[in-house]
Amino acid sequence: MAFPEIHALAEECAATQSTLESVPPDAWHRPALGEWNLAQLVAHLVRAAGRVAAYLGTPVEGDPVVDRVAYWRFDADAEAPAIAQRAVSEAAGVDPVTFPQRFAAATQASLAAAADAGPDRVLTTIRGPMRLDEYTATRVLEVVVHHMDVRVALDLPPVSTPPAARMTMDILESLLGESRPRNMGRTRFIQAATGRLAIDDPRFPVLR
Repeated sequence: MAFPEIHALAEECAATQSTLESVPPDAWHRPALGEWNLAQLVAHLVRAAGRVAAYLGTPVEGDPVVDRVAYWRFDADAEAPAIAQRAVSEAAGVDPVTFPQRFAAATQASLAAAADAGPDRVLTTIRGPMRLDEYTATRVLEVVVHHMDVRVALDLPPVSTPPAARMTMDILESLLGESRPRNMGRTRFIQAATGRLAIDDPRFPVLR
């Protein structure tokens, strides 16, 4: 069963796929995000894209306890080292030129599993049980933000597809507690809200 979150994820993943297929072979080891090089960033992105399929294959108990906004309310400083190291480990020993194919496979698996399950299916996640449509929205945000990171590392403009960008912006506005500042376009707001763009506003970033 198709639902809006699937459509947004499918479109953004297709755009990301196009970007990944354009990566020159000698660019995979250039700096990308924090301590990650481009290959390590994309390893993290592959994992993010495949989580829907992975979680739908895991037994779940209980009713949903978190939604697409509350999912992002966690101690980033405490969790960041493990997340960073996992991506480094997942990229180690992998021929980086295979990452476009790996991303495609992860995406296809998740989109197919989500379509079969339907939006109200409950699945397990690292934050507890969630509805599938709510969790899929978190994957939209993850792919949008890291697709932008990939493009910036490649000296390309940080663009995203409109439905996915709107869904991402809605989540970030909810975390902010109000609409984005009037002088901010959607892309600039997403980058500022996630700490990619430093601005003189103590409310930012809302997510790291």
